Amino acid sequence: MSNGETILSALKWDVRQRLTLLEATVFWTGELATNFLTDTFAISRVQATKDIGRYLSLRPDNLLYDRSLKRYLITEHFQPLLISGQPQECMQVLQASQSAASSVLTLMSNMPAVEVLTTPSRHLDINILRPVLQAVRFKRLLEIEYQSMSTAEPATRRVLAHTLVFDGWRWHMRAYSYTHSDFRDFVLARVHAAHTLSEAPEPCPADALWDKQLMLEVGPHPGLSMTQKMAIERDFGMSDGRLLVPVRAALLPYLLIAMRLGKDDMQREAMAQQIVLLNRDELQPFIGF
Repeated sequence: MSNGETILSALKWDVRQRLTLLEATVFWTGELATNFLTDTFAISRVQATKDIGRYLSLRPDNLLYDRSLKRYLITEHFQPLLISGQPQECMQVLQASQSAASSVLTLMSNMPAVEVLTTPSRHLDINILRPVLQAVRFKRLLEIEYQSMSTAEPATRRVLAHTLVFDGWRWHMRAYSYTHSDFRDFVLARVHAAHTLSEAPEPCPADALWDKQLMLEVGPHPGLSMTQKMAIERDFGMSDGRLLVPVRAALLPYLLIAMRLGKDDMQREAMAQQIVLLNRDELQPFIGF
């Protein structure tokens, strides 16, 4: 075991967690400010500085302090120590950070056997993901080569992304396209090349569909028997025969797909469909099909 590995194995759990986040932040965003650690872990600036010094003792060539920016920057010699540096690792962390279950400690024992069905993950190129993450994090203009399913060949797009979105199946970025002069969703796996540029040439308008909050109303299929309806209500935790689901207007189509709610809900066989959309007329302007 090398000296670095010996020091690493001797680290306390909380210190190792902070160093792991430090390394991940630098790797995926390209930089680290000391106050990121103080704010995230509620530690003193002295402790944060000590953590950075400890990390540099293990990987001295990974970070370089920029006095003008007053932050640490990633170097071209960066070598991961505590993370794998794989795209799926980063996306799993982002997904978990938005999950209610992420607030529950995972250090539990004596748990029953569990099998979780996972769908095939979409391919993500690390050379695409890193500039995309940095552009979203620091509000930088992004130039991408994007393969839309409506065109035969990839095309160059200049976009300003504000949020990464996981729709339950794939990741995309919600972005203003200066090429199209409107907001669009760009699937990360369909980005062939990505380069961060300077600040946006001009302010983009507000994302009205993103800011618009809607309420999805779902109920049991009317073709079910009374007892079957009661089972569905218990299954979904419905109250008074309906389930209310808040959703951004921009994400409504994805939620409908995830819940298998289509334009033919009422016409489909009740046992197969089980639930239907109750306020379709209200949501129709935002549904998209």
